[in-house]
Order: sequence, then C-alpha cells, then structure tokens
Amino acid sequence: MKKFIRNKKGKIITGAIFTVGILLFISIPVTAKVQNRLDHPEVVNEQNRDMIGKETFDNYVLKFQDGRYIDSNGITYSEADLNKEKQRTIPNNPIVKEIKLENFIPSSIVEFEAEEKNGYFISPEIITINGSLSVLTKTNGEGWDFKPGEKLSIRFKKYNSEVVTHQNLMIGVIKDGILNKGEIFDKLERKYELTISDPGTYYIYLLNASSDTITLKNGEVIISQ
Repeated sequence: MKKFIRNKKGKIITGAIFTVGILLFISIPVTAKVQNRLDHPEVVNEQNRDMIGKETFDNYVLKFQDGRYIDSNGITYSEADLNKEKQRTIPNNPIVKEIKLENFIPSSIVEFEAEEKNGYFISPEIITINGSLSVLTKTNGEGWDFKPGEKLSIRFKKYNSEVVTHQNLMIGVIKDGILNKGEIFDKLERKYELTISDPGTYYIYLLNASSDTITLKNGEVIISQ
C-alpha cells in the first residue's frame, strides 16, 4: 500500500469546503460519535475497525473571531491565507497527474493492490474518509491493460452506516495519468461497468464523496471480452 497525503493544515482547512456537487446530508437520529483517527484511506484492521459505520468527529476546529480565523492550535489565518490554502495541488503520486472533476483535489491518494484469484481480482477491505482517493492496482502495482471492446466490471459492497441511509461513492478510471469523472453509487451493493473504447493501461479509483467514512468490503475486479 502506498499513500500520498497533503500536509495536515491544508487538508483540514480545505476539507470543510470539499464539494463535487455530490455530498448527501439526511436528518437522522443522534448516534454515538467516534474520533476520526485517519487522514487517508487504510486497509481495515483492528486499530480502525471501531470506526466502521460510525459518525466521526475531529478535534481540529477553525472559527472566525475578531476579524480573523483561528484554529484549535491557536494559529490565525486571514481571508487571503485561506484563499491560498484553496489553491491546492494533487498529492505527489505516480499515477494521478490530472483530475477532470471541477473544484476537487483529493485530500490523499492511496494505492491498494487487488489480489488475482481464479481469473479475477479481489480488492481488500478499505476504510475511506471524505475527499480521499483510493486507487486499485494489480498485485505488482501496475494497472490493467485493455484492448478496445473489452469490459471492466467492479462489484463492491459497503458496510452499513449508522449515520445515513445513503453514502455517495464515485467509481471511475485513470488513464494516461488523467482521472476522469466516474459514476456515483449511493446503494450498499452495486456493480460499475465500463466497455473500453480507447486501448491502454487503466487504474481504478474509489472516491469517498460522503461526509463521513465509507468502508468497503472485499470487492471483485473482472475483465471480460
């Protein structure tokens, strides 16, 4: 697993304004909150399993006071400072060089290897945070080579959320370093399909476009004619 993350200050300040036009908020009963201990997607393990399906909170606070913004660390920012923070760049990584999503830069980019088994690939269980990008690769860290007419299918299942009924997950592909707009899924279990018209090497991305964590069970990547 390889991870690429922006600095903490840039992530928190801009995270509050993350929009791709796909966030979903629903009125729900109050549930117990769990502190968010993640700043990037991770494979599900014993240290983060308690966050699955839970509403999370962060100790970081940014508030407006006496004409300036001040955070929970006592650092002050002007409006100009915040505008500079908005002018972010893609976290350094070897796969994503350009993003075709308006006004969106991921808070982090993490690569996860899918293990080949019986002619298809199994992705690991992954816990993701708002605005994070998870990139699936083959076991050697490479992408999948496609010819025109071949089909890519991705079957996925989410863990149930105790916070909302629907959580938005965008699934799409990266080719030649370009992340193109994908398809949004708000159901617990679905399949993404793409028939290839342009030959080349493709990577698969999973974008958390929900306000809280989304945790994915083992998925299947299937290549067919």
